[in-house]
Amino acid sequence: TTLSCALKGIRYPVVLGGGGVRIRRYSMSPEAFEERRQRIRELVLEKERARLERKGLAEKIDRNLFRSPLTDDPEDESDDILDNCYVREPKNHKYTLIWLHSIMEDNSKARTMLQMISPEDVRVVVPNAPKIPITALDERDERAWWDIEFENSQGNPEDEEDTIGIEESHKELIKLLELEEGIIGSENIILGGFGQGAALALYTALRYPVPLRGVMMWAGYVVGQENLPEDISDANFETKVLAYQGKADDIVNPTTALDGIKTLKSYGVPVEIRLVARMGHFVDQHQWVQGYDWCMRNFHSGPKSS
Repeated sequence: TTLSCALKGIRYPVVLGGGGVRIRRYSMSPEAFEERRQRIRELVLEKERARLERKGLAEKIDRNLFRSPLTDDPEDESDDILDNCYVREPKNHKYTLIWLHSIMEDNSKARTMLQMISPEDVRVVVPNAPKIPITALDERDERAWWDIEFENSQGNPEDEEDTIGIEESHKELIKLLELEEGIIGSENIILGGFGQGAALALYTALRYPVPLRGVMMWAGYVVGQENLPEDISDANFETKVLAYQGKADDIVNPTTALDGIKTLKSYGVPVEIRLVARMGHFVDQHQWVQGYDWCMRNFHSGPKSS
C-alpha cells in the first residue's frame, strides 16, 4: 500500500509492508499530488464516519477541519472562536471537555487523540486559535492565543506579557464556555490545554464567575500573576487543577512554571502537580491516558459541594 505524505516540502510515497514503514522519494506533478491527497482525505473521512456509525456516535466537523494556508482563501478565515471549533458529539451528552492547543499548533493533534479515548458521554470541543503576528518570529503569522516576545521563554516573568492579547482570548473562551454552560451546566465542564493553551485554560477558569469541574494542564504556566489572588472568583477557588510538567521542557521553563503553580497552591487552590522526569515539551501516550483518567474521575465524582 502506498500513501503520499509531505516531508520538508518534498513529496514522498510511504510504503507499508512487513518490514515496517519505508519512505521512497519520487516525482509527481502538483495536480496528481493534489488529486491523491484529496482521495486520501475522503478515505479517512469515510472510515471515521463508518466507525462512529458503528458506535452510535455522531460527529460534527467544522469547515476548517482540513484547512490549508497554501490552498485556502485567507479571507474565509474567522477569528471568532465559535467559527473554528472541532466538536465531537457523544451518544449521551453528560459532560464537556474543552481543549486548547499551544502556540504554532492547531486543533488537529488533540482532536485525533481525544477521538481515540473519549467515552460516549463526553462532548469534546477543540477550538483553533486565530493567526496573529508573533514578535518572537519576526512578525510571522502563526496560530496563537496571544503574542510572545521571545521564543522558548513562555511563562518567563522577565518577559512582558501581552495583556491585551490574553484578555482578548479570555473573552473569546468565555463565549465558548457560556455556550456549553447553557447546554450542560458549568459544573459539568473541564477546561484543558497544552503550553499556551493550558495557560489560557487556567487563566479563564480562575476568573470564571460560576463553578467549573476542573482544569487539566500540560506544560502550562500562570499568566496574570500580579492580579492574584484577587482575580480568582469565589466560585472557582476550590476547582481542582491537574498540572503536568516535564523536567526536560526546553520551551516552558519547568522551574518558572512550577513557581507560579506553587503560588496558586499557597493561595489555597487545589493543584495536583505531576513532575515527569525526561519529559520535554510534549505529552506522551502514558501521561495522556493518566490525565484523561483524572478527568473522568472528576466528571463522575458528582457535583461540587456549594
